[in-house]
Amino acid sequence: MVRTKRILTPKERSIQGAFLSSLDVRECCTKKPVVVAIIGVVGSGKSSVAHELAKHLKATIVENDAIRIELRKQGESYDRVWAIAENVAVEVIKLGGNVILDSDFVDEKKRASLREKVRKVGARLVFVRTHCDFDVMSERIRTNDPGEFFNDAGSLSKASDNGKDVKMRELLRRIPFHYRWLNQGVGKWVLKKFPFAIFAEIDTTNSEKWKDEVAECSEKLIGE
Repeated sequence: MVRTKRILTPKERSIQGAFLSSLDVRECCTKKPVVVAIIGVVGSGKSSVAHELAKHLKATIVENDAIRIELRKQGESYDRVWAIAENVAVEVIKLGGNVILDSDFVDEKKRASLREKVRKVGARLVFVRTHCDFDVMSERIRTNDPGEFFNDAGSLSKASDNGKDVKMRELLRRIPFHYRWLNQGVGKWVLKKFPFAIFAEIDTTNSEKWKDEVAECSEKLIGE
């Protein structure tokens, strides 16, 4: 497959360098460097799982929304946020660390691009899926602070907390990639099966149990 090389602008290169410099890279505790790519919709617990995994794996989190915030501040588009995230992940691996990519890797082209870059630096790539009961995801969006990225996004909503409306819009946009509607009884959203390997699935619906699932996932990664 022929890939078009994504060349960063001077501002994008500057943002990439500053973002990398801001990260705390710790020596990996796995037999081989690991890149964990998270898959899940808004409100499914991606960031919470990423931070919990990072504790166990001594990993560095690369958060795409944090990169988007810096791009927005510099008046740059989000077109190359994935390229920046991948480049930063590669540099962290070269520095001897593990990486957790806090974003949604449901897109096939993005997974393929990441696989290629991770393979070249001799690291291991695994996908961890986060999911949650739909009503709980909706509750999280309604009750939690949406965060800087969503709070400062454009919206026609006149609500003082319209970042929640933006976040709900993003959830609804991505639902079809992750769930299908089962029209039985009152109906419900059920997870789609992906045509690629998932290392672990973390159900964050129950706040008392999901950390145990993360611990089990981490033990497997450290032991293999």
